[in-house]
Formats: sequence, C-alpha cells, structure tokens
Amino acid sequence: MTANPLSQSEIIPMLSRVSIFTGVDIIELKLLADRCVFEYFKTDEKVIEQDEPGDKLYIIVRGTVAVWVKSQTLDWQRINTLGPGDVFGEIAILRNVPRTARITTLTNCQFLSICAKDFLDLYQYFPARARDNIQLVVAKRLQERGLYINL
Repeated sequence: MTANPLSQSEIIPMLSRVSIFTGVDIIELKLLADRCVFEYFKTDEKVIEQDEPGDKLYIIVRGTVAVWVKSQTLDWQRINTLGPGDVFGEIAILRNVPRTARITTLTNCQFLSICAKDFLDLYQYFPARARDNIQLVVAKRLQERGLYINL
C-alpha cells in the first residue's frame, strides 16, 4: 500500500470506465477517487483468499489476476482471468458474505482499492440507477459462479 501516485483527475476517468460504476455521478466519483488507495502486488502473490471476510474492493489498473475457487473435491479451479478496468472483491462487501474466490496475480499488478466502510458510506448516495446497475453486476457474477459458491 502506498500514497496515491495519481491525482483525483487521473483516477476519476479510471473509475468512470469500470462497469460497476456505470451511472455514478461525477460528485460520487470524486468522493470515491479521494478514498482510493494505490496498491502494488508482485507476480504470484495472493491478493484475497476465498472464505475470508471482505474488507475492500479492488480495481485493476495494470496487470492480470487469476480467479480461483475451491471445488467440492477441495481442489482449486481457475475460473477466470481479469485485467485492467476489472473489479474484484465487491461481492463480499455488497452482500456481507465471505470472499467468494481466491485472487492471485499472474503479473506485477497495480490496483486502486477502496475499503468497505468508505465504499458503503458512499454507495448510499449513488443514484438509484447506479445502485441497480451494481446489484445487477453482482447478481450476474454470482449466477455465473453458482456452481462454485453456496450462499
């Protein structure tokens, strides 16, 4: 974790291109940008672990990550690869459930992270269409992973 090397005016366009923030007004994007923390991870590092509590969400600025879930046989299965502009960690925060997957870095990565409390404090002020969009994205992800998670 480090101080942001990017200014609010550089972070806002990144946030506005993230699918879960579709419909979020510029005022809320500015508030989100002010709460973002820049984080670096090296190749082959674990970012989050399945079944642990969710304390923040991540937006990938640079690099790629693998999404893993534990199968019924307790083997790890890679179910997705995410890259710049993708988000992870939001399901645990929005649904108040343990992490639904393990995320590991495939390359050196840079993330913007937002702690759960800050995100949820701002979420309540998002326009209804933006909150609906976020819930639709989360529901779609849960449906796609339906074979892998049991909520």
